Amino acid sequence: MENPYFLNGEDNNSSRQSQGKRRLANYDGCIQDLKAILPDLFAVFNTAAEKTTEKLKDFRPEARSANLEPNILQTCFAEELFSRFKFKASYGKFFRITLRSNGYIILFKKLTNRSKPMNILTKNVQNINNQKQSLSLFATDDSDYQDEPILFFGYKKNKLNKIIDPQLVYLDEGQVRFTVRESEVAIPLTLEPEYDVPEILKENMPKIRKNG
Repeated sequence: MENPYFLNGEDNNSSRQSQGKRRLANYDGCIQDLKAILPDLFAVFNTAAEKTTEKLKDFRPEARSANLEPNILQTCFAEELFSRFKFKASYGKFFRITLRSNGYIILFKKLTNRSKPMNILTKNVQNINNQKQSLSLFATDDSDYQDEPILFFGYKKNKLNKIIDPQLVYLDEGQVRFTVRESEVAIPLTLEPEYDVPEILKENMPKIRKNG
């Protein structure tokens, strides 16, 4: 069987369709296609992480359950995401946070140190990691979205148990093919307005009187 990573253009996606796989994503195309939402996506996560840190202060460390922090973070992230992206974001099947934008499906997940989503390896998870078309992510019929590549927006934890390194991840064939970190995202600049400064004629300029 031909490896789709050595094909180009139409042949590439034609080969993937014959394998029952979604459209192939690549780093440059992803950055370009999602450039309008990536700054907002990272901003949403950073706000959610800050809110989570504040809410955790209401509980003594020794009293916190294992799922308390991820549950608070997921709720804060969902709240910010739904507010920012409106109808593009929702909870899908199995209570997955889902964002659809410009031909991509983005799921939210904690990541391993190797940038892979932390999941119990079920058949459905394997289908996601292999970009299979034969899986349902939404509560309603999602046949219209079966060609859209699946991305993960996730985060890691450091040795001090701090939330770090938010990133967008693309997996295929169970392997990380590329990641996008916040430092790689172009933040739109707000340009200062330009004003027409009237030219002052030399004869109208104030004269400086010399002493002596």
